Amino acid sequence: MAKCICCEMSGAQYEHFDGGYVCDNCVGSYFTCPDCGRVFDRDDYVHGDAGNGFCAECAADH
Repeated sequence: MAKCICCEMSGAQYEHFDGGYVCDNCVGSYFTCPDCGRVFDRDDYVHGDAGNGFCAECAADH
C-alpha cells in the first residue's frame, strides 16, 4: 500500500496529479475530478478544477 503524501499514513489509494497518493482521511483537502478520479491541490488552477467541476484534462469532454 502507498503512503499518503499529506499525512504519511499507509493505505493511500487516490492518485495525485503531481505524483504520489492521498488517503481517505486527507482526500477531502483536495479537488477530486469525478471523471478520471485523480486528486489535485485545491489551489492548482492550471491542472485542477477547470471551473466546471472537472480537471483541465477532462473538462473538454463535458
